[in-house]
Parts: sequence; C-alpha cells; structure tokens
Amino acid sequence: MLATTLRTPTRAAGARVTSVALALAAILVGLLLGPGLTQAHAVTDVRLLQRDLAGLGYAPLSGVDGVYGPQTTESVRHFQSDNSLDVDGDAGPATMSALTAKVKLVQSKAGTPADGDYGSATLTAVRNYQSAHGLDIDGIAGPQTMGAMDIDRITSSGSGTSSDTKLLQRNLVGLGYLGSGGVDGIYGPATKDAVLSFQSDNGLQVDGIAGPQTNGALTAKVQQVQAKAGTSADGDYGPATLAAVRTYQHAHGLEEDGIAGPRTMASMGIARETGGGTPAGGSGGTPTVPPVSGSVREKIIQAARSQLGQHEWSTNCNPYGPCVPWCALFASWTWRQAGVNFSTAFSGDFYYYGRNHGTLHNGLSNPQPGDAIVFGTGPQNTSTSVHVGIIEKVYSDGSVDTIEGNASDQVMRRHGTPSGRGAYAIVSPAGA
Repeated sequence: MLATTLRTPTRAAGARVTSVALALAAILVGLLLGPGLTQAHAVTDVRLLQRDLAGLGYAPLSGVDGVYGPQTTESVRHFQSDNSLDVDGDAGPATMSALTAKVKLVQSKAGTPADGDYGSATLTAVRNYQSAHGLDIDGIAGPQTMGAMDIDRITSSGSGTSSDTKLLQRNLVGLGYLGSGGVDGIYGPATKDAVLSFQSDNGLQVDGIAGPQTNGALTAKVQQVQAKAGTSADGDYGPATLAAVRTYQHAHGLEEDGIAGPRTMASMGIARETGGGTPAGGSGGTPTVPPVSGSVREKIIQAARSQLGQHEWSTNCNPYGPCVPWCALFASWTWRQAGVNFSTAFSGDFYYYGRNHGTLHNGLSNPQPGDAIVFGTGPQNTSTSVHVGIIEKVYSDGSVDTIEGNASDQVMRRHGTPSGRGAYAIVSPAGA
C-alpha cells in the first residue's frame, strides 16, 4: 500500500489563496453595496476631504465619517460645480487642489496656520473671526463668512468644460470685456465680471452664468465683428479674427490692438449696448471727491455726501460713466472710493454681487450705512430692477436716509422705509 504524504501549503500558495479570498470579498461587498459605491475614488484621506467640505459649508460636520458615500459624493459635486471643475463627484487631484486652496484662503483670513486641513483649530479661528465681525458664530466658512473675508465662493458658471470656457474667454477678450491674459480655461471672478458686463450691455439676465442665451448673444456679436472685418464668421475670436480686426483698425485710423472695443464697434456700425440704454454721449469725466478716511462704510458715506447736488448736464450725461441711466454708476462709484472693486451700470448687479459674496441681506433686514438699497421687483432686467441708492443713516423706526444718483436728474438725499419705497434687496460691500 502506498503511503499518502500530507504537505503543508507553501507561503506562495497561501498568499495566492489569501489574494483570491480578498478579491472575492471585494466583489461580494460591491454587490451588497450597489454600483454607486464601488467607484475607486482618487482621494486618499476621506476624512480630510470631508472636514474641508464641512468647513466650507458643503457638508454637515456630522458627515465626517471616513466613508465616501452618496452624501460626500453630492458635496463634492456641489463644490466642483461652484469652482469650474468636472462635475463627477470624484475628488481627484484637481478637486482636492482647489478645495485645499480655498480652505487655505479661509485659514489665512482667520489668522490660523494655512495647512489646508479644516480641523478644530480652524473651526475655533473662524468662530473668533465671526465674533469679531458680527456674524453667526458657528465656525463654518459659508457664504456670509466668506463674503466678509472677501473670498469668492463661486468661481464658475456651473457648467461647461475648460475648452468651452476658453472659447467664451476668447470672445470676451476680443470684444474688450476681459483682459488679454484672461484665457485660462478657468471660470474665475474676472470671467464672471466680464460676463456680467456683457449681459448688462445686451439686455440679458445679469447673473454671471454663460448659459445658452448669453453664449448665443456673444457668438452673434463676434460674428458681426468678423463679418465687418472680412474674416470667416465662425463665432470664435481667435488669431485670425485679431489679425483681421487689426487690418480694419489700420484702414480706419483706429488703435491697432485687434480688440473690438467701443470705438471699433461704433466704426463698424455695431451696437455694443442694446440692453441698458444706448449711450447718448461719452463719459463726463471723473468727479472731484475730497479725501476719505475711516472704515469702508465711512468712506462710502463721505464719497456719497460729497456729490450731493451734482446734476446731469444733458439727457443722462453724468460724471460717473457714459450717458445712460446712472444711479448704479453713482452707487458703484461710491463703493470704489472705499476700495471695493465693483463697477456697474445696472442696479440688479448689486443683487448678484451680494449673492456671490455672501453679503445679500435676509429680506430687507439690518440695513447699515454704506449698504446699497435696490428698488423694483427683482434683478432680472432694467424693467424689474429700476433704481439703486446708498444708505446714509438708519433710524430706530426702521426708516433710512439714502443718497441716490439720477434722482430727479441729480444726486440727492431721500428718506423712507425700505419696504415702503419698494426696495427688493439690501446689499453690503464685502469686507465692510
């Protein structure tokens, strides 16, 4: 009879068995959890990701559990949408880099080490910042807190790819709404401001989002320029269009920069402004303003008071911009005297400024000197957003004094309650 020899499995064989077992376990877990949770996420530290999302208000603090589940995926998608990233819910290198950078901005403003980890030290530092600035003290850098810190929370159109954004930027640069170095594929604050200006000039919803209507109007305007310049009207203001416009400018004695700005478009017979009113003349120049000092709010009020009695000298011709209805030109001018980088000819832009900077008041609550008060029924267009002024003084009965441009064709003081005068929004300058 042959003897049977029992062999102990070798280490290699054991490793193979273990590997197979782990693979089978992983497959079983995937089947149990469903396809939505089997994605291999690029992030290596899920808790760090969740802390940063929670710290910026994209997820609850209770969601820091180390599990990359549906809630974390949706929070990542929200952040990606706000920051011109591919909206796939996966926190890859680009998303983590943008998130870390935003957290570091908050940490720097709050006076704590900018390590990109929104941990307990950052929560405490932000609470201290909120306490010092009269904000809700929760340690979360949500829209209101980031607005006070002058950090742009939304730096995206919320849609489109990098190549789409570059086309948009080329067209905005070509029409003189964006600086020549602005073609980077990132829908940041400069691009959003350029879109706002184009929308205001063209009777579009002024929301800073380059949706189908805005892109369609922009493409059509570029095609008009291309047709006048004698180049292919493909709606892309690329090198060929720049060269053709330079040739046109040379032939017509214009500055040869290739940009279809106001003078070039006027020479071509193309209406640049079709929404907020057609300019009847040029700017009246820069108004004289005495030196201003103190806080941002105090500087705004000093600048506004210095202009009381200033009249327009022809139909809508004023010292603060072109000859158009000029209440918003005046109000944004007062903000700029205090160092607030904001300029607009449309009152509804103040609403969108407040929404994007976290400084839009809840209803018409808590008006403060230096705030903008916007009148009408909403920010959609010049028919619904009809006027804007600067709040000068607030009274205990809820009424306010305002200083307003283009009020009976001059800068003048008015008094009343916000609701009684038909206001729909109160907006604070960021950092005030």
